[in-house]
Amino acid sequence: MQQPSVSDEEHQEDSDPRTERARSEEMDVSLLRKGGVYEVQSASGSTYEVDVASKTCTCPDFTKRQPSGGCKHLRRVDIEIRSGIVPRPDGRLPATVDVTEQLSERILELEQEIDEREARRRELEATVAVLEELSIR
Repeated sequence: MQQPSVSDEEHQEDSDPRTERARSEEMDVSLLRKGGVYEVQSASGSTYEVDVASKTCTCPDFTKRQPSGGCKHLRRVDIEIRSGIVPRPDGRLPATVDVTEQLSERILELEQEIDEREARRRELEATVAVLEELSIR
């Protein structure tokens, strides 16, 4: 099941002022109830309900203007869901990623690539040596 996402809006740009405020302003986001209803408390002390399924918010900006891509609260909830900061709309916590395991796998891949390149370098050096010997004669 795909989670609702404000970022699905094609016309939402990262440089949009609402997106910038969603990223920079102090807000506390918490899952209010399963189904994708979140509570967002702003720095001013106001609290709003954001429903990611219906892409709505109870703030005045959304209520009056219904901005394309959502208000800053809706965008902030989306950012925090995608970042794994708050639970997903179904209430489950985001899957944890074992960074150490990922790094170990990547190191092994890189070591293998280094070995392959060193073997290729040795082959090329041998070929160059043969060609140099042939050109001397």
